[in-house]
Amino acid sequence: LAYPDWAYKPDSSPGSRQVQLWHFILDLLRKEEYREVIAWQGDYGEFVIKDPDEVARLWGMRKCKPQMNYDKLSRALR
Repeated sequence: LAYPDWAYKPDSSPGSRQVQLWHFILDLLRKEEYREVIAWQGDYGEFVIKDPDEVARLWGMRKCKPQMNYDKLSRALR
């Protein structure tokens, strides 16, 4: 599945809280080390979150919000 280069470039630096969730998700999807956590599925740009708690934990670290959980993250995905 190919996406334009701009889709993989975050709008902000790694320590910034300005990153958008979809940029964060794309970043996880393209990194081999997160294949057990989140992965592409099928041919239509769909992905599966294999470890929702870990994705939420990583998002919480990225946003400097240690209390992040999957319930909160899933609301942002809608």
